[in-house]
Amino acid sequence: MLRSIRRAFTAITLALLFGIVASSTTSAVTGGDWRAGSIIDDGLFYSGSDMSHSDIQVFLNSKVPNCDTWGTQPYAGTTRAQYAASKGYSTPFTCLKDYSMNIQGKTANEYCSAIGSGAKSAAQIIYDVSNACGIRSKVLIVMLEKEQGLVTDDWPWSIQYRSAMGYGCPDTAPCDAEYYGFFNQVYNAAWQFKSYAANTGSFRYRPYQNNNIYWSPNLSCGQGTVYVENRATAGLYNYTPYQPNTAALNNMYGSGDACSAYGNRNFWRLYNDWFGTTLANPYSWAIESYTYSGGDNSIPAGQTETITLRARNNGRVPWYNHGTNPVRLGTWEPAGRYSVLFGGTRLANLQESVVLPGSVGTFTFQVTPTQPGTYVESLNLVAENYTWLTWPGFRPTIEVSKQFNWQIQNVIYSSGTGVMSPSENQLITVVAKNTGGVAWSKLSGPSIKLATWGPDRQSSVGKNWLSNTRVAYMNETTVQPGQTAGFQFYVRMPGTGQYYEKLNIVAEGVAWFNDPGLTLWLYGSDFNYEINSISYSAGTGVMTPGSTQTITVRAKNTGQATWHNNTDFPVKLGTWEPERQSNVADSWLSNTRMSNLLEPSVTSGQIGTFIGQVRMPSTGANYQKMNLVAEGLKWMDYKGLTFYLEGR
Repeated sequence: MLRSIRRAFTAITLALLFGIVASSTTSAVTGGDWRAGSIIDDGLFYSGSDMSHSDIQVFLNSKVPNCDTWGTQPYAGTTRAQYAASKGYSTPFTCLKDYSMNIQGKTANEYCSAIGSGAKSAAQIIYDVSNACGIRSKVLIVMLEKEQGLVTDDWPWSIQYRSAMGYGCPDTAPCDAEYYGFFNQVYNAAWQFKSYAANTGSFRYRPYQNNNIYWSPNLSCGQGTVYVENRATAGLYNYTPYQPNTAALNNMYGSGDACSAYGNRNFWRLYNDWFGTTLANPYSWAIESYTYSGGDNSIPAGQTETITLRARNNGRVPWYNHGTNPVRLGTWEPAGRYSVLFGGTRLANLQESVVLPGSVGTFTFQVTPTQPGTYVESLNLVAENYTWLTWPGFRPTIEVSKQFNWQIQNVIYSSGTGVMSPSENQLITVVAKNTGGVAWSKLSGPSIKLATWGPDRQSSVGKNWLSNTRVAYMNETTVQPGQTAGFQFYVRMPGTGQYYEKLNIVAEGVAWFNDPGLTLWLYGSDFNYEINSISYSAGTGVMTPGSTQTITVRAKNTGQATWHNNTDFPVKLGTWEPERQSNVADSWLSNTRMSNLLEPSVTSGQIGTFIGQVRMPSTGANYQKMNLVAEGLKWMDYKGLTFYLEGR
């Protein structure tokens, strides 16, 4: 039997034992607010200190402005000092705000980190234990009041410090002397709560399932079923194994009936009164672990590292990787900050389809740093379209060492500028300086190339490139640090208007270089036309069903771009709106393309010809809307070109 089974002191018992008399109190909560299955959220219970040492001290001072150190105040027909002496306790009385002791300290164990020895105040002990064991300071403060009334008592007795947290005090036997002492009590209680959380299947009351919980130490009072919603609530029931009955809830600041127990009610009431609601954001999390694929947080520039975060769901609701509120890992401080290191605001989706409260989810993401330096990245989880989660302080530090780096020395347009006619080609030269720490190689591993940024974007202006994402090799075989390399390549103007092409250098298969801001600016003119004529070989569109005839369309090039019939972006006559399948096609290029431009090229102001056949499918009226397209580039503005056909 674990020695953490403890005595459930009631408010009335404490008043009788230690003279803790509640003044007239206005209820901040009512019995109707009580949730037996969620006394307090995990996010408000775990994850370390939520108060500084000075915050704790100020709070304790506020609860007892004046300590009756010598017991001079009247009590029970005599003085407090005389009454205490009759019970075996002497002055001076030391209030919690003034209490201090020498502690031996603790070495690190599976649930708590090390705590140093020395003389420490009560506030310092609370703070140290909170940080070492990951139980919030507010929880420890409320427990001290709930168990022994120490926070508000202005004449506490030594026994209250001896068993400050009720740890090792079973209901059916005296307290265990092994756990006597204020520091011992606070530390062991915090350790025990962490043990409850880590070993949920090893204790009587378990989270995320129904539990039968007694109303009172008097087992004849019976029990009620409670679905326990989180680890913190299960821990409180394991520590104080009773739930308040209706009578206790109906008199929130007083006593109930013979079957009433008050411990967990008082914890909940005190926390609400002092610190606000025990129901925080329904989404909450804690860091379970995070690891680097390379073994540590040191990453050479240009190298890809995989980071895996395992996060425990400390909230009241499941996490999903789909739906309206998928849980993702994003940047923090501030929320949704653009990360230069990670190249965005969202690093990873939850890997699991669903992660229930108390379970652990996984987030895996990659980083390929390009600039050497030390990066401290604050990261947090977000339930998209709902809320950011309570931040547990996830702030990984990544050390990036110098490797691939460059500067732009020159960008040369063969025509002098980026102004080009549509379909025109131009040679461009980029001169790059190696400002990194390693030599560049043209062909031997890794091969250095100029590429689209960012990264691997499909280009619309490439002409005879290595691929749609890789522009060119450097001209030189090898370029040492401090030397320059040249990259030469062609671009083709796809259309009118302004185009820009962002480029960067890549060590193929290893790393992207730093981004110095290389952008090509290209300016082009338009494709446009006017209908010159439409002629039918039969004279009109009247046709016998099943018969064919030839239609000739002549169109004037009113744009600045030259039309071609056998180059990139050949001009064709096609169905409109657009890509509609024709029901009158006969010997067309396809069901959506009637014909190529007849002439090899048509410059601005000239007439182009398009010839194709149609077949009348049936009787009745039929019409075919048509338009010109620069294939693979753009449709021209529709001019109302329509074939009107009538079957008779």
